[in-house]
Amino acid sequence: MLNGRMADYPLLKKRLLVQQEMIDKKKRRGSGFENLSLFHGWLRQGLKVLGLEKRGRQNVVDFKIIERELPLKNAGQFWQGKRILHLSDTHLDGIPELLERLLQELPKLTYDLCILTGDFRFGKGAYHPASMVPTSEMLSVIQAPLGTYAVLGNHDFIEQVDDLEKCGVQVLMNESVDLGHNLYLAGVDDPHMYCCDDLQAALDGIPDNAVKVLLAHSPEKVKEAAAAGVDVYLCGHTHGGQIGLPFVGSPFKNARCSRKFAFGEFEYRGMQGYTHRGTGASSVAARFNCPSEIIIYTLTVD
Repeated sequence: MLNGRMADYPLLKKRLLVQQEMIDKKKRRGSGFENLSLFHGWLRQGLKVLGLEKRGRQNVVDFKIIERELPLKNAGQFWQGKRILHLSDTHLDGIPELLERLLQELPKLTYDLCILTGDFRFGKGAYHPASMVPTSEMLSVIQAPLGTYAVLGNHDFIEQVDDLEKCGVQVLMNESVDLGHNLYLAGVDDPHMYCCDDLQAALDGIPDNAVKVLLAHSPEKVKEAAAAGVDVYLCGHTHGGQIGLPFVGSPFKNARCSRKFAFGEFEYRGMQGYTHRGTGASSVAARFNCPSEIIIYTLTVD
């Protein structure tokens, strides 16, 4: 039985059923690279035989820090120049070297708000609290004066909400928070594997004229969000494909949506968006031609 506020989560029964299926290793509806389990074994073995295993792992650790501007219409002048740190798909328990580098580099960054768009652990089976210890260590060096907010991903169990909130992170489970000065931050539960997202509930009570920034794990709700009046859609999940081919890019978009929403910056019917390439890696602890990243958005107010 869950304790704390998630005991009353409206979609608890649905989420727990899916979690049990994950524990039982039943085939779940997914999309892309991480669902090709047989291929993962071949790839890991292939990298080892070719002597590329260490290089692929180091590519994960050598993340890029990318600065982007994010223009907001109708937000208060308070937000001019404010900075948002965006981490996604850290999967920290699978790659200890990544945690070491984050502990070195995160304290050097300047930002006002931090957002985390899901997938905190490497595996998807039975949940063990130890898998969140590396995330807790990372969170201990994040200093965001305007708060740290998160949504869950398809690797995450609902028990992790309590772990995250004990570390000072507010997890948005189909709900929103008023950040002040006409800016609201909303977040939905995982729309990819659990399909527990409820956009209507997440946006409930937000004034029509307010700036609405939505956090989701994956880009699969872009069209629905634009139709609901969301101004900015920030997500992750796709890892940018994680494995890219020279001159071609990734054969995997890893999401049930158009490729134009699955990689980096996009725009749809007036809604801005960014799909994070991921700070870590999953399924295979390797990246090629697809650097992991940390994003910092600097807000500009029209």
